[in-house]
Order: sequence, then structure tokens, then C-alpha cells
Amino acid sequence: MEIKEANVRAKAPNKTDKFVLATQICLRIAATATAMAAAWVIFTANQTVEVLGMSFDARYSYSPALKLFAYANAIAFGFSLMSLFFLFFARHALTATIYYFFFLHDL
Repeated sequence: MEIKEANVRAKAPNKTDKFVLATQICLRIAATATAMAAAWVIFTANQTVEVLGMSFDARYSYSPALKLFAYANAIAFGFSLMSLFFLFFARHALTATIYYFFFLHDL
């Protein structure tokens, strides 16, 4: 029995592949930046209001919902950054498997 090997040539990226890659990079940078900004704003927020001569201090750590929101934004920032690094490392070998991995990661 003979085993035949297929000649597989590396396909040159066409305009559509370059456009998809550039779009993915831009959107992932935007998602990373907005997640980082949201987490930063929540973690550093400190408000003081004065009502009837009494001063009240408000921070994110006083509310469990704001704690959850802050931590969720920090986790989203981490995953977005990780996704961006994976895209840079896999940009030369974008296959259907890698696209599927990115699709699952984006879910």
C-alpha cells in the first residue's frame, strides 16, 4: 500500500484575509481599551456628597453589585488582552480551527 502525500503550498494572504485580520486587531484593541477604562474608573471612583451638613462617602467596595461589575471588567480586560496576544502569535497560521477557537473565546 502506498501513502501519497499531498503537496500543500502556503497560500498567500489576499486582500480579504488582510482586511479580516486588521478588523479583528482593531476591534480587539477597542474591546481591551474599553474594558480597562471601565475597570479603572470603577476601582478609582470616590465620591463624597454632603446632605444636611453630613458628609457621605461612596466607593465601589460598599456595594456588592459594583464589586462584581468591577471584577467582571477586570476579567474581561484580561481575556481581551490574552485574545489579542493569541491573535498576534497566530496571525501567520489562521486556519479554521484557530477561527473556531477565537469564536468560542469571544462567546
